[in-house]
Amino acid sequence: MEIIKASIRILKNKKRQFSFLFLFISFLFIVNYILEDRVYISDMKLAHNSQDGSKNTSGLSKIVSSFSSSNMSSISSSTTNFDMIPEVISSRDFLNKILEKEFYYDGEMKKLYLIGYKKKLGKELDIPLLKLDARKELSKNISVSKNLNNPVLGISVSSNNQQLSFEIANAVLQQLERDLTNFQLDRIGKKITVINNQIESSSKELGILEEDLRKFRVNNSNILQSPTLRMQESTKLRDILVLSNTYSSLKVELELIKVKYFEEVNVLQVIDAPNLPLRKSSPRLRYMLIKLIFTFSFITLFYIYSVLLRNSDLGKMIKNNILDLEKLD
Repeated sequence: MEIIKASIRILKNKKRQFSFLFLFISFLFIVNYILEDRVYISDMKLAHNSQDGSKNTSGLSKIVSSFSSSNMSSISSSTTNFDMIPEVISSRDFLNKILEKEFYYDGEMKKLYLIGYKKKLGKELDIPLLKLDARKELSKNISVSKNLNNPVLGISVSSNNQQLSFEIANAVLQQLERDLTNFQLDRIGKKITVINNQIESSSKELGILEEDLRKFRVNNSNILQSPTLRMQESTKLRDILVLSNTYSSLKVELELIKVKYFEEVNVLQVIDAPNLPLRKSSPRLRYMLIKLIFTFSFITLFYIYSVLLRNSDLGKMIKNNILDLEKLD
């Protein structure tokens, strides 16, 4: 109770000083609020269309999955893993593609890495260094969050301009869809090329075996009367059958991969498209007032504590000890 009374007494005695302190801190916060850049955030939500990234797989995809061989499972590359999308977005190549795009800002179209940069007269631009700084800034302004309970990915893009945030978010979405789709289709395309080469090779080899069998039968009209000739014919027929089965399997697998190819055209499903931010996300006046009150309260309490400690027995004893040490020196 005595501490509370002493604290109130200090506040009354220093009311004028505390008033000036509050005004000074308020002035600093107001200046900071005015000078601080406004931040506008454009959000989007995405889901993956692959079987391991989304529960809503198409019936055609299920049919392909049920009839495909073990080799078919290798088609699903790492791009179908939803966990890699944040790494794609933060990669240098992806960020550079976004920085090279042009956006409307301050009344003119500019490449993103040039926005906010004012060229000094007589000084040439150091493009690599400028892109390096812009890439770091863009990486900080793109936030990716993944829901652990479902395959939904949230992407937020922030800037100091409403329209710019919206346009960058759309550019990120379009580039992400393009890169993931191209990467996935490139892998499937390479597999199609390999299988086509195998089919062509099998077809040629099968033609050679069939022609060899035809010549064998033409040159040996008495095959049925000769056990040796029947055995040779049986061997040739077996080789043709094995190669024919291989050829048929490759054709089936090729058709399945082609179906997979067309399914992979749209890798991402947009749940919520990027929105045009109507209100700034920061700085918030409410948060500024809370920080102002907290800062002023902390300084005030610290001062009261210091005064009470100085006037207490412990404070006087410490002060006397300090004076004694000074006299000894």
